[in-house]
Amino acid sequence: MPESDFVDEVPKGTKKAPTTRETDEVDKFVGERIRLYRAMLGISQQKLADGLGVTFQQLQKYERGENRIGAGRLLMVATTLGIPVTFLLDEKGFSQRYDDGIPSAAGSLEISREGYNIGRAFSKIMDPEIRRSITTLVQSLARS
Repeated sequence: MPESDFVDEVPKGTKKAPTTRETDEVDKFVGERIRLYRAMLGISQQKLADGLGVTFQQLQKYERGENRIGAGRLLMVATTLGIPVTFLLDEKGFSQRYDDGIPSAAGSLEISREGYNIGRAFSKIMDPEIRRSITTLVQSLARS
């Protein structure tokens, strides 16, 4: 059969598998998590990019979910930030935020602006006793 007889189209109603260059909601979620933890730790985009051996612009694309990030690079990000790689992948984030691929209305506080601001302010508190007290307070409020 001549090569020209092959059709490179997907029948209507079926989903085509994403190519390696296409990004999806998981890529955006992981990018949000990278940005969140980087900012909470007070690390600039340039400093993290230098630590990963990528350009500042490439890190921005990762954080916006415009470029996919490979497993090896993701591990480098977690190591550079000093956090477990699971913090960037799920840690009750994506699976709660999306049900069958549809964004949930609740979302995740840690990805929200409020969560970001709380985390940023908390990271500036140096007294361990005050940090413990705040953590205890927030946990007790969350239970009620």
